[in-house]
Amino acid sequence: MAAELPLPPSVVHLEGPFRHDLIYTRGVRLHVAQAGSPDHPLIILLHGSFGGWFDYKDVIDPLAKQGFHVAAADMRGYGMSDKPPTGFGYDIRSAVGDVTGLIRALGHSSATLVGTDTGGAVAWCTAAAVPKQVDALVSISAAHPVDMRRAMASRPWLHGMTILRRWLSLPIGRWLLHRDSFFHWHLRAATSSAFHRSPAFEENLRLRLTARRIGSTLGARRRNNRLLTAAIPTKWLGLKISAPTLMLAPPRHLWVHLGRRGAQRLTPKAQSRFQRRHIEGTKTLPSIESPAALAATISEFLRRELG
Repeated sequence: MAAELPLPPSVVHLEGPFRHDLIYTRGVRLHVAQAGSPDHPLIILLHGSFGGWFDYKDVIDPLAKQGFHVAAADMRGYGMSDKPPTGFGYDIRSAVGDVTGLIRALGHSSATLVGTDTGGAVAWCTAAAVPKQVDALVSISAAHPVDMRRAMASRPWLHGMTILRRWLSLPIGRWLLHRDSFFHWHLRAATSSAFHRSPAFEENLRLRLTARRIGSTLGARRRNNRLLTAAIPTKWLGLKISAPTLMLAPPRHLWVHLGRRGAQRLTPKAQSRFQRRHIEGTKTLPSIESPAALAATISEFLRRELG
């Protein structure tokens, strides 16, 4: 079989009610698709291992119209962001540093963090490590890495997908991440059966397969998967989160259990405001399954909690 030619990052430069910018921070350029006034409160949208900024392409404008400055980021090594050598800068501490650097570079002192999958893991850690820079946390089918690791140890039968993804760091992971069929399987597993029959499923699958072929992204994707259960710096252990927190996830035992663990990670005041919700008709990717409902849910939460 002929070798697959890499694609340029510009293949995920989509047109829409947003603008594309490269934001320089901490020695790298991170791509964001942003909309809304810089004078409005900032929301940063963080994708998971198999996606990119485009997972939020239909969420950016609705949130901006609600009075927010919205930035959907390509994480380090993904999409149109820089792709440093994968031996450095892809650990959880660096990911948190990228987020806090992005907040400052976008002209803000703090932001609401919305994260899916590994983007959610980074958001949880950022809210704990630098609480003054996080106004609110919206976790979409995600958990703090320590909570995920402990939950896997105590109830491994609930974590088949997460255990499988740990294999991506092994040599077989390189083979799997080169397979379109693996990305197709993952997107089906992460979304509802009704969504599988929609044009949006095919569109989002095409975007993911196109982004997979961007040059020099394989190593970043393999290392990004590790963030789900990353070892965190010792000084972060025991830190409490004071930000208002919304956890969006399917009503499955796995997420109910992780929700309880997440609530225990909050300060007493934040615990009293903690919310766990599910967007009807979605599984773990509401940003693509029901973007309008996700935007409305986030906006309602922030208006109530932040005023």
